[in-house]
Amino acid sequence: MGRPKKDAPNRADGLYEVKVTIGKDFSGKLIRKSFYSTVSKADARAKAEQYKIDHAVYEATGAMPAPPVMTFEKWANKWLETYKKGVVKDHTYLFTYKSNIDKYLVPYFGKARISEIQQIDVQQYFNAIRGETGEPLAKSTLDKHKLILKSMFDAAIDNDLCYKNPVKNIKFQHVSDAATKNVWTKEQAEAAEKYARRVYRLDIVLYLNTGLRRSELLGLKWSDIDFDGNTLHVQRAVVQTKGKIVIDRPKSATSDRVVPFSAEFGSYLKKFQSDNEYVLGTNGVMSPGTYAKNFSGFMKKLSAATGVPVLTPHELRHTYGTLRREEGVDIYTIQKVMGHADISITADIYVHNDINVLKKRLNLD
Repeated sequence: MGRPKKDAPNRADGLYEVKVTIGKDFSGKLIRKSFYSTVSKADARAKAEQYKIDHAVYEATGAMPAPPVMTFEKWANKWLETYKKGVVKDHTYLFTYKSNIDKYLVPYFGKARISEIQQIDVQQYFNAIRGETGEPLAKSTLDKHKLILKSMFDAAIDNDLCYKNPVKNIKFQHVSDAATKNVWTKEQAEAAEKYARRVYRLDIVLYLNTGLRRSELLGLKWSDIDFDGNTLHVQRAVVQTKGKIVIDRPKSATSDRVVPFSAEFGSYLKKFQSDNEYVLGTNGVMSPGTYAKNFSGFMKKLSAATGVPVLTPHELRHTYGTLRREEGVDIYTIQKVMGHADISITADIYVHNDINVLKKRLNLD
């Protein structure tokens, strides 16, 4: 006889889960705990039974059983493979999770046992970590590190590798994200757009009239544009992962959005319409690497011709948002148009400019 057919994992992330009752709380309500396995439901059940035995020993003797030996590096890689790979988008997996773990977290915590890392160790990491220039990292980067560590230790607790999460009450120095972003003034943007139109640089004009991300601009197709309604639909993004071009959904659910534009810009844009599928591509999609080199070279020419400072695509996007805010557009509208996942992101970036907006409206400049 052949072996009985193995049950399929009962969780969407590919894990086997078994829930058991491990006791009662003060009100008499049953306490349930989940046990997980990458192997089988029987393996998860065996972990549950071992937990019950260990817990009974602790109740009788007061001796807490030692958790399995697992280094930070080994657990980080296992956590990535189990909980993130194939669950999140490829570029999110590589650039949000794996790159930060490989570049910052593993070099610091590496061989330390996951069960022995304490809150003070995590705090010391955030005190010590610096970028290549020796400056503190940006808040958004450190927030990612904190989120990754918390998620890793939460999963370690679920798998009985440690008993508490040390990522608690952590504080850190950082470079203000807002301070690191440069934008053009209204006058500079007008001068830059005038020059870009004269030399047929559609990408620059698109940034300044729609606030798209670079990945969204590279993924924009002519079929996404409604010239009658003067809107465009952001529904894909193009990124480059280890030399491979990935065409995927936008960054988040809120990034899939409809962006309105002026009738004047619509008329200008329509002049560029061609048989090419992608707005910026001449033969299929343009690679982010090719575009980056082309963009960098053009920005130097634009700066030399107009005197405006060189900006990155992301800073052109922020120029769009900043100018809309200075025109009196509320942050909820800006959030929707720019596709921010949370209103706090929009507020952090643009509300600090409100005092300048108020001064302009009151003619106090």
